[in-house]
Amino acid sequence: MRSAACLPCLLAALFVGKGIPALASPALLVLAQSSFQPYINARFGYRLDYPADFVPQGESDSGDGQVFVGEEGAELRVWGGYNIFQATPASALQEELQRSRESGRRVTYQVAGRDFFVVSGYEPGSLRIFYLKKLVRPSLEAGFELVYPASRRERYDRDVEAIARSLRFGDP
Repeated sequence: MRSAACLPCLLAALFVGKGIPALASPALLVLAQSSFQPYINARFGYRLDYPADFVPQGESDSGDGQVFVGEEGAELRVWGGYNIFQATPASALQEELQRSRESGRRVTYQVAGRDFFVVSGYEPGSLRIFYLKKLVRPSLEAGFELVYPASRRERYDRDVEAIARSLRFGDP
């Protein structure tokens, strides 16, 4: 009943504002994620939700992840692996920042938390946005990267927020 009462608020936010508010209630997030599908990786025990209109390209031969292709060249890559170098979120962030510099990416956002890091910004030429989030545990890592046209930022910024919230390891 309460979520039904929130529906007019959500619709007003979508039509009047710039999408779903960043501090949306859990009921609104569930409603916003209704057009998502779960991806569960059996080998490394992580999961995330991807947009239902993205086309899965098939599990990699090693079983570590998959690529999903969306409209207008949007691409979601998900992967997992062993943390063989005992990286921490802070050290993994520094490695990713180095890779971004080497590839000509312009990083506009970065953060490291207790068990994750995020890097976001623009691909060379600034026509495409990238958002990368990685969970870092002592023995495992899992992450995703969504790259999408800057011209479709409004749609994909909402999607990336939902994907980032859904990324997690299964219960041990």
